Amino acid sequence: MKKNADLILGILIILYVVTINILSGARIAFSLPIAILGIIFTIYHFVKEKLKQFKNYVKLISFFKIMMCVGIICFIGIEGFIIAYPKYKKENSDYILVLGAGLIDGTSPSLILQDRLEAALKCINKYNNTGYIVVSGGKGNDENISEAKAMSNYLLKKGIPEEKIIIEDKSKNTSQNFIYSKEKIENHSGKSLDEINVKIVTTDFHAFRSSILAKRNGYENFENYSSETIWYLIPAMYTREAFALVKSVIFD
Repeated sequence: MKKNADLILGILIILYVVTINILSGARIAFSLPIAILGIIFTIYHFVKEKLKQFKNYVKLISFFKIMMCVGIICFIGIEGFIIAYPKYKKENSDYILVLGAGLIDGTSPSLILQDRLEAALKCINKYNNTGYIVVSGGKGNDENISEAKAMSNYLLKKGIPEEKIIIEDKSKNTSQNFIYSKEKIENHSGKSLDEINVKIVTTDFHAFRSSILAKRNGYENFENYSSETIWYLIPAMYTREAFALVKSVIFD
């Protein structure tokens, strides 16, 4: 069993990626790198005996194991912050900012995005939030309309009045979500952002990073209300988010 552990792990990773993409009805972000990892484990199983012939093989494997342990420790620490961050503030807000998350077939909100919209609706219908809803997301290369337009259409069908929806349709990533939404909110309210309370609606794995980016872009009075990650996407989304968090801290 131990001898074939790398092969079994590789196959399981590949099967997982295929399964979540089928269940989601769309290509899941970061699924390709995860699939490549599975392929590497699988290939390694069949070539490791030949690799042992190289004189530095033992040193390379030892170095790889040390680096992998360091990486795992860092990964666990990052995931701890992501998981522990407060995500379910129910208090009323002036504006509810829903962050985009991709479309299915170019026109309909993805499952993750639907859950974010339902979380916003929950804030309004269950917790009596009275704020305007800002839907934020531009048009991707594989999308027929902007994410913001698809989100607006979804909310209109759920009974939200058109005058309560503000569309921000230029952003291409989370940082731009906040930059362009800030303009929309200040223009709509006639106030500076520091005078306004904003509720950020995203998915639980994304709450910590979105809060960091919100602060960097001038959001002072904000709180989070998050939707829950679909159970079969938890490994992929939380793994991706750890790398995305490091990237955002350094570059965004």
